Amino acid sequence: MKVEIHNLGVIEELKIDLKPLTVFIGRNNTGKTWTAYTLASILGKHGFERYLKSYINGKTQQKYPIIDNAIEQFLQEGNVSIDLINFVEEYAEVYINDVAQSSPSLMKTFLSTERSDFKSRKISFDLATVKQEILENVKKYSLERKISFGSQGKEYLNILKEIGENNIYFNIISKGSFLKEIPMRLFKELLLQEIFQILHRSFYSDVYIFPTQRTTLITFPFSLKKEILKFENVNYDSFDETSDVDLNIKKIISEQSDKPKTKKPSESVQGLIEILANAYIKATDEREEKIKKRTEIAIYAELAELLEKQVLQGRIDFNEPGLENEIIFQPSEKIKLEITDASSLVKGLAPLVLWLRYLAEPDELLIIDEPEMNLHPSVQVAITEFLAMLVQAGLKVLITTHSPYILDHLSNLMKAAKYKDKESIKEKFYLERTEAFIPQEKVSVYLFEDGIAKNILNEEGHIDWGTFGDVSDDISHIFP
Repeated sequence: MKVEIHNLGVIEELKIDLKPLTVFIGRNNTGKTWTAYTLASILGKHGFERYLKSYINGKTQQKYPIIDNAIEQFLQEGNVSIDLINFVEEYAEVYINDVAQSSPSLMKTFLSTERSDFKSRKISFDLATVKQEILENVKKYSLERKISFGSQGKEYLNILKEIGENNIYFNIISKGSFLKEIPMRLFKELLLQEIFQILHRSFYSDVYIFPTQRTTLITFPFSLKKEILKFENVNYDSFDETSDVDLNIKKIISEQSDKPKTKKPSESVQGLIEILANAYIKATDEREEKIKKRTEIAIYAELAELLEKQVLQGRIDFNEPGLENEIIFQPSEKIKLEITDASSLVKGLAPLVLWLRYLAEPDELLIIDEPEMNLHPSVQVAITEFLAMLVQAGLKVLITTHSPYILDHLSNLMKAAKYKDKESIKEKFYLERTEAFIPQEKVSVYLFEDGIAKNILNEEGHIDWGTFGDVSDDISHIFP
């Protein structure tokens, strides 16, 4: 996926190609993190939710005749199907570019700032190289929802998209006249929500950010009610007013909404807190059930265990049920430490362990700001191998870094991928796993400096990281 950005903070112009593993390097304040977070704000749920709201309110530039025609057919017949493959073929690039341009305030809300003006920024996406992958992701998507309407519960809207099928179906199951019972504005919102969500998640199924604040945030005590986290984003209009369960949920959310409001943290900070909270909710039983249904995600729990054993040398998990929901590090069978008492190494990598064990799914984008933070050089090398393994396991990774160890070892991993007898060389590497050998076509590396970003990964797999080499030369010549 190729992206072009103009006038973003210190960045005047950059062109980048997002690969399964993308690396941003450069000096401080060159725009690496702003670029990464800008991409997250567009490609993640934040961009989807704000665009959906803007479209419903008629504030976007783009319109989609296929959707308008489908809504008209539904009004007349009470059922409709939409060919998603045709829709995505025609509108995927138009859609994501409209998301990027539709709201100048997108980055302000994402970064929770009023001090920066993003009105002059320009962002465009070219999907030519990933179009086929996007279409395949649409075909893999599955959905089945039934939404009740009316005071008597006699009607419900059935929404169905099966794996491998091109079409999504909307139809009414009714014992009476559905037009008298179902708010048509609500149907339009539901249709738009499902269509846009499938399209949006075909780029990345979700986007997660691990900001540099992670070593601090992981130590915060967090109090939560599972009911609130599970239902706080539910549309009230889809609730059955005769249901005691639905009314109780609305009451819980209403009580939370009445509390005094303070300035929200940035989406990167808030997102990490949500990762920890959602991991707590899905701990063990729910995740195991999901693994039974989708065996391909079992590898992420295995990777979490590998990270614990070979890097952290101890287990990360939540406290025992019934106690305060704090995070525990267990370096041995007899010792358990609150996360606040663990090393900076453990604090920095604990969120990654919990995310992999309880939340990660294929095709998600993981953005890590400075993965080398607080890590010994040997661990930085091991983490480089581990990030490559995540990519090989079906995840997408974008990192910002200042580490020459990461860059140098990434070159080694790309060279190793070209070896015919990979087993014969795996012992030279820290994790001793051939899955860490990553093909060069899956990697892109960009140097940010002087308001631009340039590709520094050449055809031979060499990374020209002069931004660090200059410093080494300088200090080596202070004394003869």
